[in-house]
Amino acid sequence: MPPKGYPAPLIVQPLQGKHTHTIIALHGRGSNAGRFGPTLLEAADLQVRLPTVKFVFPTASKRRSTALKRIPINQWYDNYSLVDPGERTELQIEGLQETSEIIRGLIDKEAEVLGDKAYGKIILLGLSQGCAAGSFTLLGGFSDTKREAIGAFVGMSGWLPFENELQQIVQIDQLPTSSENVNSNAPQQANLNSSDDLEDLISADDESSTESDSGEEHLVSVSELETESENEDPFGQSLDVKDDFNPFEEDEEQDKPPLVIQTIDHIRGILGLPLLEPAWRPSTDSKSSFVIPQLRTPVFVGHGTEDPKVSVLLGKKMSNFLSTGLGMDVTWKSYDGLGHWYRVEDELEDILDFLRRHVGLTALPRPS
Repeated sequence: MPPKGYPAPLIVQPLQGKHTHTIIALHGRGSNAGRFGPTLLEAADLQVRLPTVKFVFPTASKRRSTALKRIPINQWYDNYSLVDPGERTELQIEGLQETSEIIRGLIDKEAEVLGDKAYGKIILLGLSQGCAAGSFTLLGGFSDTKREAIGAFVGMSGWLPFENELQQIVQIDQLPTSSENVNSNAPQQANLNSSDDLEDLISADDESSTESDSGEEHLVSVSELETESENEDPFGQSLDVKDDFNPFEEDEEQDKPPLVIQTIDHIRGILGLPLLEPAWRPSTDSKSSFVIPQLRTPVFVGHGTEDPKVSVLLGKKMSNFLSTGLGMDVTWKSYDGLGHWYRVEDELEDILDFLRRHVGLTALPRPS
């Protein structure tokens, strides 16, 4: 049985009779499907431009927010800090387990409707915390480890939960950080002991249709991320990977699974899914041909350079981890001057081009 507390999703059927693809889109923290869905569709005329696409907008259940003095808000999981999303990760587990179950159920339901090669016609999209929950669900995969990969994942203004732990398992150095390319005007973390600050945080969580006041997450500082020399440019460097590192290489001495399997199993353990390791072990042949379907899903990650709520560094670290650490096909785009939202004229157009290239979904021209 799916977890209780999740409202029925907002479903927008294709404008044309033929249903070719489904986009499941996850809102940010403090929002809901009714606010997020219509705004996204109208912003770029998506329903008109993608007339054969069915859109599914689920709503997160109301959870008590530890950061907001236990006030219930719509959130996919409880998130304590966006300066360091790895802080107090124990708060995140229950919500991630329940949310991932909901998302997997929606994907399975759409696959039944779409028919032949159905999973490849499903796109999972998320904004902010929706990106975080969606990306973690994607990496965890399904209970059935032979399930085919979904067509694509699109993340905007987000991050990857448990990223620090996953970096340690896959053994790649973290993305260097500095004060460059980060919004220096980002406000400091609010004092949650003040009732005025609490009201500001609740207000800041509410989305609107414009980028400037559409926030979902409470405002945070990126100062704790600025640990390297100011002369370093985090976007001019690639991850420092060990010369002989191969994430798919088996540790023959201890007969451990490849690091990539250990990493995915860590995620599956958090989500309460069966581990991959038992299926990997039986024979040498099965080890050499072992496939992790979800790592075949192409990924788009977009983030504004002036995001005051979720640092662009977190989006960049997520992108580098997926590509360098897990070997996934990742498209990374940063957008100058963009805050904590999406932008129609470039980001959404880039996403449509990404979907055309990877899932064969061609958008019609925008109505004049």
